[in-house]
Amino acid sequence: MKTNKILIVADDSEPSIKAIKYGFGLARELGAEVTLISVIDVIRSLGNPDAGIFPDDMLASEQEKTKAFLINMKDKYSKGIETELLMPVGEIQETILKTALKVKAELIVTGTHGRTGLNKLFNGSVAESIIHESSIPVFVVPDRE
Repeated sequence: MKTNKILIVADDSEPSIKAIKYGFGLARELGAEVTLISVIDVIRSLGNPDAGIFPDDMLASEQEKTKAFLINMKDKYSKGIETELLMPVGEIQETILKTALKVKAELIVTGTHGRTGLNKLFNGSVAESIIHESSIPVFVVPDRE
């Protein structure tokens, strides 16, 4: 089965960077194009007006930081792979799943932070929710060696 498009989920965490490396390696092996996505969480872009950090300023800052990160990952790992960079604002899981369908991805590659217990309860698991809700195959790169 030929895979033409891979959606790689990215953030600036170590588990995610590991998944980015793996996703680009997989794309190279399969001859696939990549869409590298980092969703800017709508909650993180709200800022704190009481502290003088307004939503527009916070969003612009997050977009700038995210764009620099994605460009760095593309420069480091894409090496000849056609790569599209996306940094939409929204709820993370929902935005990833909608984007995967929109770009016609045939595989989603994501990392996992390996959260358990209360940490998982309060922070959730993006990878787990993607697995349960996706109609597209999901490849999860574990955080463990």
